[in-house]
Amino acid sequence: MSLLPLPNGPNGLASTRLTLRRSPLNPIQTVQSVNPNTCFVNPKARIVGFSPFLQPMVTSRFSIRLVISAITLCMMSSACAQVHTDSWETVRNRGKGTVTALYDEIEPFIYTTRENRLAGVEFEIMQAFRAYVAGRYKIELTIDWVKAGAFDSIMYKIREAKQPGLFGWAYYSITPARKREVSFSLPYMPDINVLVTNNGEPMYATAQEFTSRLPQMTALSQHNTTMQEDILKLKAGFFPALPLRYLSQDYEILKEIEQDPKTFGYVPLSIYIVALQKGIRVKRQSVLSSKREGFAAMMPPASDWKPLMDEFISSDSFPAIAAGIVAKYLGSQVRDLVFVPATTDRGVDGTTGVELLSLEKEIVVQRLMDSAVQLQQHRSSQKIVMVALAALVIVTGVLYNRYRVKQRLSKSLAQQNEQILRQHEQIAEMNQLLQLKILQTRLNPHFLFNSLNAIQYFIIGDNKTVTLQYISRFASFLRKVIRFGDETHITALQEKEILEDYLWLEKCRFQDRLKYQIIMPENVHEANVLPLISLTPVEEALYKGILSTRTMNDGFINVHFEKKDGGIEIVVSHGPDTGEHNGPASNRQFAETSIDMLQQRLNLFNKGRNDKIRWEHGKPSAGDSGTSILWIPQPLFGTGSAKQPNA
Repeated sequence: MSLLPLPNGPNGLASTRLTLRRSPLNPIQTVQSVNPNTCFVNPKARIVGFSPFLQPMVTSRFSIRLVISAITLCMMSSACAQVHTDSWETVRNRGKGTVTALYDEIEPFIYTTRENRLAGVEFEIMQAFRAYVAGRYKIELTIDWVKAGAFDSIMYKIREAKQPGLFGWAYYSITPARKREVSFSLPYMPDINVLVTNNGEPMYATAQEFTSRLPQMTALSQHNTTMQEDILKLKAGFFPALPLRYLSQDYEILKEIEQDPKTFGYVPLSIYIVALQKGIRVKRQSVLSSKREGFAAMMPPASDWKPLMDEFISSDSFPAIAAGIVAKYLGSQVRDLVFVPATTDRGVDGTTGVELLSLEKEIVVQRLMDSAVQLQQHRSSQKIVMVALAALVIVTGVLYNRYRVKQRLSKSLAQQNEQILRQHEQIAEMNQLLQLKILQTRLNPHFLFNSLNAIQYFIIGDNKTVTLQYISRFASFLRKVIRFGDETHITALQEKEILEDYLWLEKCRFQDRLKYQIIMPENVHEANVLPLISLTPVEEALYKGILSTRTMNDGFINVHFEKKDGGIEIVVSHGPDTGEHNGPASNRQFAETSIDMLQQRLNLFNKGRNDKIRWEHGKPSAGDSGTSILWIPQPLFGTGSAKQPNA
């Protein structure tokens, strides 16, 4: 007898149901459901394929369960509506974005560790997908992990979702019925369900031997799962009166089977192996196993993330990534056994069955050996503890007085050393701060003299407008130097303002020989830099580059601020360079003085720090532009061993 698919709902066999009514002309059940957005009754929702042999399942207790599920869905609907996700198109255009991953906890697929962190096969596959997007497309993807209830509740939310960037992770099997309602990625791992019985049951050689036992047994399963499908096929094909009891989790089913010899059920092969490793004593039958297309990520039907997820799973690097993840959580032997390509026809009844049987024996033997070793260690430990306690009582009385004396002396010395260290650190910090402030407030006297000469030149030329503008801009520049000179750090935007004043002043002096441009994206404005740190590379470009030649060609200076490698990069480039560096020697000496002062500042700042400011600069080669690059870590006073000096 074939089974018609049941639509998945949030907490039951279908969409959240309140009442069941049967048409006298049609054995198919018509169901009233709750709309998750409005919580009003929707009389149009129906279960398709509610076979007659499932009628005993519709009991009053089951109806109560459905009402509770409906109430739970209404309570969660407002929270789900607030989930923010982005489409792949939006993320690719912006260069960054957010997706949401809904999950249900089950080890080893996804679970919370003792350190309160998420882990598991599916969690790491999603993290690897994030890294793939960053590496291939240079896109920063944020993943919001949301624990979204039961297995079937997640599928309901995915199916009804309007947001494109939603993913469902709960070791979902790809089935034709589900494919009609949601989108699946390519399978990341094979999906094999094995038949599990109590350890006291014999090993059945044929399916007929096992099915003859069905009248004396009770089946255990979960709602809306492939394990339920397998049970219902047995029920329909061999014993329609088979009792079926539902539990909420695979490990709960396995523990119940361990305790009750008259129960059985289906579980995924990987769950069964982990259960053996956890010490749950059940028996896998080598008959009536089932295999499907595989486990996969679930997405809304219209999601534009599916092609990208499929691209990741079909990439050359994915098999090694997935195999490594499976080996991490299930072991290398299990990886070789379970992680085979989804197109392979091997099942648990062939060669893989022999390998699995061998692995099962190894796990059981290992657990027995571990138990024996633990018992022996426990007995030995008891004897050792008794002897140690006796010796400890004797030695403690002798050493107690000496210990108290040493403790008092050690405490006194430690306090003195701590005080000396604190004073030393405070003096070092004050000294570092003082030296930094002295260096950063020193303006090159050559620039000051040139600026005063320029003012004199404008006055003699009776150019009042330019004179007043120059004096005003010069005063603004000096005010910023004095104001920021006493700060340990300023924002990149403030640094840009200083550069604009400086280059404007130099532009007034050299007219057509100098053009400049400063580029700074908005995401760099609030970054921290040392005051006046970019002034020296600009002076180097101007006086050792552009003004070191006697050509009249237009020179240019480009200053570009950008985020890079966890810090801020300032790139100062200039040109053109004819290769004839025969300009005034005073210009080059002026630039060398500024370079020496900046190098002293950087050496002082970098001392004792892990994240150091890097400066790459050099003489331009003939025909090429000269480039100077400053990389500044963010935060400026971060995780290095040196602390931020107090202003």
